[in-house]
Amino acid sequence: MPRIGKTIIPRIKQSLRDRGLATSVLRSVLLPVHLFKEYRAAKARRLDSFISEFDQEHGVDTEGKFEGWTYLSDLDIPSSNWFDGNDYAAIEPARFRKVLASLQIAFHDYTFIDFGSGKGRALLLASEFPFKRIIGLEFSPELHRNAEENIARYRPPVSDVSDSQKCRDIRSVNIDFLDYAMPPDPSVLFFFHPCKARMLAKVMDKIGESLRAAPRPVYIAYVAATEEEEKLLSSTEFLKEAFRSAEFNFCVYKACP
Repeated sequence: MPRIGKTIIPRIKQSLRDRGLATSVLRSVLLPVHLFKEYRAAKARRLDSFISEFDQEHGVDTEGKFEGWTYLSDLDIPSSNWFDGNDYAAIEPARFRKVLASLQIAFHDYTFIDFGSGKGRALLLASEFPFKRIIGLEFSPELHRNAEENIARYRPPVSDVSDSQKCRDIRSVNIDFLDYAMPPDPSVLFFFHPCKARMLAKVMDKIGESLRAAPRPVYIAYVAATEEEEKLLSSTEFLKEAFRSAEFNFCVYKACP
C-alpha cells in the first residue's frame, strides 16, 4: 500500500526547488487533500492472488502486488528520482506485440532497451523477436531482483518453431536510467509511461546528446503517454513520428539526423 508520509516531504522539497516558497506554500495546503484521494483509491485495491495467463504460461511473476500495481512508495529505492517515477504495472502482451510489429526494422541489428523495466515482462516479450540483445533499466533493487529471477525462470512459449525465443541475451540493470550511458548501437528504446514529464525531458536530452556523439538508427516506442508527454515528444527536434495506434495508445518515433 502506498505510504503517504514517504511522499509528502519529497514533494514539498521538490516544489520549493521548482516553484519557490510562495507557490509551494499554496500548493502544500492542497497536497494532503490530493494525497488522501490517491491513498483512498489505492486502498480500495486488494492484494493480488491473481496469476496472469502470461505468468502461468511462462513460469514467472511479472504482475504488480495490488490489482496489477506495485507502488514505488512501498519500495526502498536509493535514487532521489524515485519521486518522479510512476508506479509499476506490467505491459499487456498483445499491446507490446503490436508496438514491435509496427517497427519496420531488421531486429537482429538492434539493441532493445526498456526504460523502467520493473519485473521484466517487456524484456521477456522482446525475446520473441531476434534482437541483438535486450537490456532493462530499473532503479528499484527489489523489482530488479524480481526481473533477474524471471529471466532465469522464463519458459519460452510453446511453438512448432524449434527456437521460439529469438534472443537469449537478456539482462536487467539496477540503475536510474538518467545515469545510464547508452550503447552506440542502433536501438529500440521502450517506455511504458515510466516517469513524469519533467524526468522524460531530461531523458530525451540525454538521448539527443548520445545521438549527436554517435549518429545511428534509433526508435523510441512510448506507450500510454499523457498529453504533456505527447507534446514533449512531438516537439523534440531530433524525433519524427513514425507510427501511432489510437487503439493500443502508443506512438513510435524515429530519430532523425
